[in-house]
Amino acid sequence: MLGKILSLVIACTGAAATPSLAQLSTEPGRTIIVLDASGSMWGQIEGRAKIEIAREVIAQFVRDLPPGTELGLVAYGHRQKGDCADIELVVKPGALDAAAFQKVVDGLMPIGMTPLTDAVVFAAEALAYTEVKATVILVTDGKETCDRDPCEAARALEKAGIDFTAHVIAFDVAMEDLASLECLPKETGGMFLTADDASTLGDALNIAVETAPEEPEELPEPDPATIRAPETVTAGSVFEVTWEGPDDRADFITIVLKGAKEGEWGKYVYTRTGSPAELTAIIEPGAAEIRYIHGRTRKTLGRAEIVIVPAEVALKAPAEAVAGSSVQVGWTGPGNAGDFITIVKKEADDDTWAQFAYAHAVSPVGVIAPLEHGEAEIRYLAGQDRRVLARIPIELTEASVILRAPEKAVAGSTVKVEWTGPDNQGDFITIVPKDTEEKKWAKYTYTRAGSPAEIEAPIEPGAAEIRYIAGQGRETLARTPLEVEAAVVSLEAPGEAIAGEPVEVTWTGPANSGDFITIVPRDLDEKTWGKLAYATAGSPSKIQAPVEAGEGEIRYHAGQNRKILARIPIKILPGE
Repeated sequence: MLGKILSLVIACTGAAATPSLAQLSTEPGRTIIVLDASGSMWGQIEGRAKIEIAREVIAQFVRDLPPGTELGLVAYGHRQKGDCADIELVVKPGALDAAAFQKVVDGLMPIGMTPLTDAVVFAAEALAYTEVKATVILVTDGKETCDRDPCEAARALEKAGIDFTAHVIAFDVAMEDLASLECLPKETGGMFLTADDASTLGDALNIAVETAPEEPEELPEPDPATIRAPETVTAGSVFEVTWEGPDDRADFITIVLKGAKEGEWGKYVYTRTGSPAELTAIIEPGAAEIRYIHGRTRKTLGRAEIVIVPAEVALKAPAEAVAGSSVQVGWTGPGNAGDFITIVKKEADDDTWAQFAYAHAVSPVGVIAPLEHGEAEIRYLAGQDRRVLARIPIELTEASVILRAPEKAVAGSTVKVEWTGPDNQGDFITIVPKDTEEKKWAKYTYTRAGSPAEIEAPIEPGAAEIRYIAGQGRETLARTPLEVEAAVVSLEAPGEAIAGEPVEVTWTGPANSGDFITIVPRDLDEKTWGKLAYATAGSPSKIQAPVEAGEGEIRYHAGQNRKILARIPIKILPGE
């Protein structure tokens, strides 16, 4: 693991306290967003890559910012792997152009490391934190991975800064990694927030930029809260919770198994969304508890008992199918967010899957079977924690493939190949030199085009091979030899021509797709050409001579790779 999947830092400066979105219209802040573009950004939440979630949330966030906001963007981990110094200012701070800003965010491709601590320091220094008030909002899904101590850095920033504050949003962070992140806000007087999807990430960002109320030196105990919810809900389902409580900044409602330690939380929703709130049930059946958690103190202010009942799931499919084929699977079940159906080898661990189809679609759904034949299993997995909720066996039979084609073909020509086979999604037929390594291909035709398939032979003569390749895994399912013979090409034309005038060229050759004849200066690079005539138009061809007098050459080029198959000289005479 490259560390945290997402780290987003927003650094603000100004003479007043951290402004709310409404205040920004009259008190514009100067802001830098630092976005983690590390390789782990491709990790998923309920079937969506975290980089996609981040792009979506940032797009909405910048659209909501008022006119006059000054915003810049720093990215890291987006240029090379394994480099903890890969931090770059990709948008200079200035008047916000939301569309241009988002275009840059969308163009970041995660590949590298996640220097969490250096990113916070970089943002602070970019805004001259030792001279003016500065606030940083860090959104991360994990701990520091570049051998820096965020707690030590936070203490140094707090000591050197005029008025430095760091907030942290823990985005889908493992419970055991939270402690390493809490010191950043604790040392600098900031807030510690959490997020586990697009909705809560957006809420947390907005909470972080809202103006905090003036707090007395001694904070009073928060008022208690009350919660009303159904007595039972189905595992993984979305249900309504009605609540009354202080609704302080960052308060949230969560659901956990009964007996969970105080301070723990599962699925949750911030109270800023209002009452009633929509909460997602945990996937573990049994006695559970809904808790109102105070954001500042993490104390439980109210609770209500609830029972999680198992989801009823059933699967229906053929007893056997061809390996690699699309299997129609009928299903009944909760269809919760992220639920999916997959086919795997019978002995595969429960937390593994192969090709899959989401259970949001209408039943039945098509699921691609593994390419290996033998005993397998169709499984329904919960999107929330990848738990197997139902399974049925299926026997995968070996795919039978036969290829029939001529024994010889002219280099670059179109070869007709008759075939029988599974015609699974993505399957194709290609012709390659015989020594080409497996899982490599040249010109090809998808089997969905039917039999016979038409494929261009290699342009180089010699021993070749026709291969039927599976779309899944690129495994070769069948092969047959083909001898590729050199194309015989001849050119005939006058020995001289007037510059810029048409020249009639008689020729013989394969006339393969894209083959052409051209007239060029003799010393012209072999991969360059001038005026041309395609060989498919027939012989003779008329081609305009170069406009410069001198030694020239008539050339026949293969369309497949522009290789010159024949050439003859011609003298270009000056025109009148």
